[in-house]
Amino acid sequence: MGIKLNKYQTFFAQNIISWLISIIPIVLIFSNAIADIIIVVVSLFFLFSCVKENNWLWLNEPWIKICLISYLWLIISSFFAYDETLALSRSIGWIRFVIFAASLQFLFLNKKKNRNRIIACTIVSLIYVNLEMFLEYFTGSSFYRTFRVTFFDIDGYGGAGRIAGPFKDSPKSGIFLAYFLFPTLLGIYTFIKNKFSSFYSILFIILFLFINLFLTYVSGHRASMLSVLISLSLIICYLIFKNKKYKILFLLIFLIPSIIFFTQNFGNQYNFKKNVIEKTINEIKDYSESAYGSLSLTALKMFKSNPVFGIGLKNYRIVCEKDEFLSKGHLGTGYGVSPWKGHYNIGLKKYYEATCSSHPHNLYLTLLSETGLPGFLFFLFFLLVITIKILKNKKILLNQVIFIGILVTLIPKLLPMMPSLNFFSNWNSICFWFLIGWLFSFFPRNKKLQ
Repeated sequence: MGIKLNKYQTFFAQNIISWLISIIPIVLIFSNAIADIIIVVVSLFFLFSCVKENNWLWLNEPWIKICLISYLWLIISSFFAYDETLALSRSIGWIRFVIFAASLQFLFLNKKKNRNRIIACTIVSLIYVNLEMFLEYFTGSSFYRTFRVTFFDIDGYGGAGRIAGPFKDSPKSGIFLAYFLFPTLLGIYTFIKNKFSSFYSILFIILFLFINLFLTYVSGHRASMLSVLISLSLIICYLIFKNKKYKILFLLIFLIPSIIFFTQNFGNQYNFKKNVIEKTINEIKDYSESAYGSLSLTALKMFKSNPVFGIGLKNYRIVCEKDEFLSKGHLGTGYGVSPWKGHYNIGLKKYYEATCSSHPHNLYLTLLSETGLPGFLFFLFFLLVITIKILKNKKILLNQVIFIGILVTLIPKLLPMMPSLNFFSNWNSICFWFLIGWLFSFFPRNKKLQ
């Protein structure tokens, strides 16, 4: 006997679930598992609504068609993976992220109040992360880290000179800021501007951006710092296009001296020039000899050996330990030592430390090595469809600043040479598809697809 809900019950359930969606950024700080459960609940409710209304027209959306084809390919390619069980287990559940993003576009973010809830909850999450990172910066430990150690004997460590904040492993603090800073920043800017004045909104942007630039830098995660700076540069370019010259001047006059001040005066804990700028430049110059270069070479070897089906989803960590895929590592760094089996022969270890990791640390090499050329091309088609959709709706770029904030956040994550988290990991996937669904919700809605 099927579950039947009246209009009031449906409205109540939809309201509750919209709140669950809004708190995802907060939940991601503490528990991947709970955030993933919310994704599943949201997706199931959306499918339930589609069954109830007998409305499946949303499946005609081009980006969804490409994702469904990609999903089918992930399952097919799993049968040709090195570890079929691992690849298939990861592939089958991947569709939840696509359905989740579709639910944001076609159901839950149709109303402005639901978008405002996301802004409100995300600003709470950012402020909390800011406070915890500052606490750790000045005292050596965040409140949540102290709580975990005291009551659960659980601690996280991400390397010297890094600020973990409330996260179990420190790189995520910078990554979290890079994912949610600009949509929230511009959302709050719009609210303050409408309720008070442009002056107060600009003042808020400068203060909040200044704080988060500094915290991203002390997080020790170079890719996040680079991502934030690229996003900020894109926003400045957007302002130039919009002819907001005075706002740009105000930003530059304040931010550039501030960045210089912090990098010069707070460099004892984490030497910005040496560990961020010089290290990044050296890795670019000698990419093939760097840790990232070793991982990339390993991924390319895997792609060449399995160009059609790839090695299988989440199989990089296993296959990289095979002799045929080993590459000379980044000597003596300890970077990327495999936590699974690995070559622990002392004579080999110093040469192969960086060649084996959980993933290639590059979005496109992950797609090539694990899903083959078809999976790689499907993703490019997905990006092409999004680009075309944006170009067809240019008015959004001029009128929706939150849309700009989401867009400039996603662009650095999609640059070919940017180091990245595993595209198919739960935490990263939730962040990515959350922003994708939020972005799509701004597009004009075809009533036939409602």
